[in-house]
Amino acid sequence: MRRFFITVAALCVGTAVSAETLRLSHSYTEDDTRHRWAEKIAELVDEKTDGAVTVEIFPNQQLFKAREQYNGLVQNRIDLAIYPLPWLSGRAPLAEIGALPGVVSEPADGLEWRSREIWPMLQEAVAETGVTLAGGGFAMGTIGNTGEPILLPEDMDGHKMRGLGRATEAMMMANGATITSLPASEIYQALQTGVLSGVLTIYSSFEGYNLQEVVDHMLIGKGFVGAMHGLLAAPGLEDKIGTEHYEAVLSAVEESEAWFVEAAAAEQADIAAAFEAAGVTVHRLDDDQAAAWQADAEDNAWSYFRENVPNGDAALEALTTPLSN
Repeated sequence: MRRFFITVAALCVGTAVSAETLRLSHSYTEDDTRHRWAEKIAELVDEKTDGAVTVEIFPNQQLFKAREQYNGLVQNRIDLAIYPLPWLSGRAPLAEIGALPGVVSEPADGLEWRSREIWPMLQEAVAETGVTLAGGGFAMGTIGNTGEPILLPEDMDGHKMRGLGRATEAMMMANGATITSLPASEIYQALQTGVLSGVLTIYSSFEGYNLQEVVDHMLIGKGFVGAMHGLLAAPGLEDKIGTEHYEAVLSAVEESEAWFVEAAAAEQADIAAAFEAAGVTVHRLDDDQAAAWQADAEDNAWSYFRENVPNGDAALEALTTPLSN
């Protein structure tokens, strides 16, 4: 009898001190702002669950190749992933809105989406792919190119461009550019060899792939396109950690979004300064130029979105419609 009670007591103590460890995967390097976002999420999860749930981060495609993280989530082989939302557009066409030009001009704009009708629409669309949209944040993109500077949409005429999703490609083609689709890891060589003469990508990729060595010009200032990165959760996560801790994880993710906004904005300024110091000619968009990009996005990219995304009109309207109580 005494042995039985000792065993039960030992089990109880073991249960009290054990923690559930979640695996968070992403495809970025450890000096990337998106990795630091993962670290912030881990910190907040630990804080909100009093250490009952911890997050182990696997950066730089350690567990899965970039796009294969989705399969890892669906199979419950990982629990969380930072994943560009437009990568889901093949399964959920609405996800293309995460790289639609003209819907955000700075990372802070994305924070408003949680209070707009677009948020439940996105959550429902992502849920239909088998994973959960727990949160998200925008990293802004811009254009870098060789030759004459691209300052206005019509300046893309004749350029060989790589876009940031199908809607941006439609916008570029409408302005006379030819499109070459290739992985981000191949941008440097493509610019170096003339396969590309211009690229629209996020600031982190400009830095991460050392594009200051192969571009002559870079646009900065008020943006016209961003890339929404979703924090996706595996379908079995709530069952794994229980509803109380699951809600704490969701709360941690939501709280982390404001941190990511500030970090992304700071990174954008730092990268622009670094490119200028490296000899790249940096062009700061004035209000009229920014307005021209916005108008062109609405004319060309939005028309593509409306034509190719079911309920595209409703989604664009939902961007500015407050959530109903």
